[in-house]
Amino acid sequence: MIKGILFDKDGTLLKFDELWNEATKNVVPGFLNEIGIDADKKNVLKAEAAIGKSIAAMTYCDMTNAVLKTFGINADEDRLHEYSKQLEKLYFNEVTKSTANIVPTANLPKLFNWLSDKNIIVGLATADTKQTAIKCLESLGIMPFFSYLGSDDGRLRPKPQIDIIEDFKSKFGINSDEIMVVGDTNTDMQFAKNGGALAVGVLSGVDGEEELNKNADLILDDVSQLIYNWKKIDVLR
Repeated sequence: MIKGILFDKDGTLLKFDELWNEATKNVVPGFLNEIGIDADKKNVLKAEAAIGKSIAAMTYCDMTNAVLKTFGINADEDRLHEYSKQLEKLYFNEVTKSTANIVPTANLPKLFNWLSDKNIIVGLATADTKQTAIKCLESLGIMPFFSYLGSDDGRLRPKPQIDIIEDFKSKFGINSDEIMVVGDTNTDMQFAKNGGALAVGVLSGVDGEEELNKNADLILDDVSQLIYNWKKIDVLR
């Protein structure tokens, strides 16, 4: 029986392109200036391509590394950390400004009230920072439903490593087979499989059905469909 759910954020709870594509366009020129690269149109496009859709599953350190490699910049661990913190700050400023386009993928209040009525423990498993995650959940109006936030905090290894699942289990005294992971990428599905959790993919984000099918136990159009497929989920667990 499922007792806890770990939701991915971008592409799962909020629409990915609407927020992150615009944020990346605004962030990249400033970041290139920070690392000493001319922010002309050609370089901006190269940097945007380096980040690409992988932002859905990459940490800020991963994104920084991808951009640095694109421009042949070698950075030691301290410099990489410094640059990644600069990138994190630029993205935070973009996605938390009042005009940020944070759009839900479904009727989230209905879903989370339903889960609350079933006494399901709700958590987040994101590659983003805790600060940004909180701002997004607040904008979506669902922050009060979350009892756990697993994020890029420098303590827990990112997905698909199982640290967040293990931490979630430890905090709430539940087992892997009592946890469901819901996400829009194969990285989320691998994360679930690695941690012994049920893997539920949603088609509201980055990866399509073919990619999700590699590791998903169940694929739904979006998170709202959890309500209507719960009996099927019970059978799987």
